[in-house]
Amino acid sequence: MTNVLVLGASGYTGKEVSRAFSRAGFRVRSLVRNEEEARLLAQDEIHPIVGDIKRLDLLTERLDEADVIVDTSIDYSESLETTRNILNAVKQAGERRAHRGGQLTFIHTSGVWVQGETGYLGVSQDWNLQPLEGVAWRVRIEQETLELARALNVRPVVLRPALVYGRNGGFFDRVFAGLVAGNIRLPGTLENNLSTIHVDDLAELYVKIAERAPVLKGQILTAANRSSEPVQEIIRAVRRLAGKREIQVESYRPTNVGDEGVALTQVIDTRITRTVTDWEPRKRTFVEGVAEYYQSWKAVNGQQI
Repeated sequence: MTNVLVLGASGYTGKEVSRAFSRAGFRVRSLVRNEEEARLLAQDEIHPIVGDIKRLDLLTERLDEADVIVDTSIDYSESLETTRNILNAVKQAGERRAHRGGQLTFIHTSGVWVQGETGYLGVSQDWNLQPLEGVAWRVRIEQETLELARALNVRPVVLRPALVYGRNGGFFDRVFAGLVAGNIRLPGTLENNLSTIHVDDLAELYVKIAERAPVLKGQILTAANRSSEPVQEIIRAVRRLAGKREIQVESYRPTNVGDEGVALTQVIDTRITRTVTDWEPRKRTFVEGVAEYYQSWKAVNGQQI
């Protein structure tokens, strides 16, 4: 059985990636921050490891057991040093692996914001990057990740997810909370298009990449739905959920890199990803499934359904 180590499993994406690998028949170990998060993952037949991603030097044994290491710890405030420490730990694990043979697959999570403003023409991962200033350092990390292909026994792949929705977390958590409060605040002009992906579809793609790692070594892939979602359509869909109740929508000037990313117009073409991985998003877009996604969000947050 293939052993998978998921880093950042306390996060929104990391939890679902851990569950997807478990459902697919992998033996999964996931790094979490505390005992409560460990308990929740253990319920899904996942072996939790309570630890600090900044101290991977204390997890050498777990790194060496892994056939696949998945870094889902995307955090735009995370330091360059911390991320490079993860790459160094993976490189060393690959070198140690040489003594027993086999290849170590490493999937690094970046994000489509490194591609910057794309306009309304669909662009692939080969688009001439114009990253937001706050994520420009991630472009360097992507290249350093791919350079691991030169290291002994490491197969690196970079994955750039679009804006993630579904269940409870991410940007759309803020949208639903604003709906409950009667006031939704969104950054930017509100005239842009967002590239999006459901967290379940994204999690499935990680599994597909791990299964096809020998032919994907050294590639950058993107994860997004086939069509982008205009912010104005998102607003109208959310307002319909309120019925006759009036919902105020306010725009504001972006104040951080997360706001700047949401204010971008991005149309991401994933044909290459879909072709090389045999992956296809199956969940409905945010607008198409907004009623069910809102119901799920309310259930998670203790709201009346």
